[in-house]
Amino acid sequence: MVVQKQIAIVGNGPSRNLYKGFKGEVCLCNIPQIDVAYDYISIVDRKAVDYIIKEKLSYQKPILTTDELAKFLKHTPTQAVFKEKLMNSAATAAYYFAQTHDVIWLYGCDALWSKNTKSHQDILIPRPTRNSNLHNQWREKWKTVWNTGTKITIVCPNNAEIVDYGENVQWKKTDG
Repeated sequence: MVVQKQIAIVGNGPSRNLYKGFKGEVCLCNIPQIDVAYDYISIVDRKAVDYIIKEKLSYQKPILTTDELAKFLKHTPTQAVFKEKLMNSAATAAYYFAQTHDVIWLYGCDALWSKNTKSHQDILIPRPTRNSNLHNQWREKWKTVWNTGTKITIVCPNNAEIVDYGENVQWKKTDG
């Protein structure tokens, strides 16, 4: 029996509370705010990097980022692995891991089924009001991930309205 290499990517949307642990690798997005075991942190946002520097945060696990942002993160393990930024940390990480993993599980990516682009990161890093069409802009970038053909499972609340993103994208509805 072939074991599939899997990773959970935990975004910062309201539904990230559906993540209850995982048998496989785990990648958190931006500044970790939840107390779960993880293997990587994905950051593609300069404001998140500035926050890490300002607060003098350091992590035991590597931050995966772009060449540009890695230059600023000298005091914590960092790997400049993202060659293409897909607008947000979850999509960028998913695209990167689609090259090496058989299955990707997505948690806390509410904009994939709703117009909700709120982020738990906003508590740490205040931002201007988001464009009301941002969810569609993000979804457009996610097409790059879907097009890899990697099996993707989007974990969402039972009341979520699912969207057809292709044969390789499935949905797991749950109450948490």
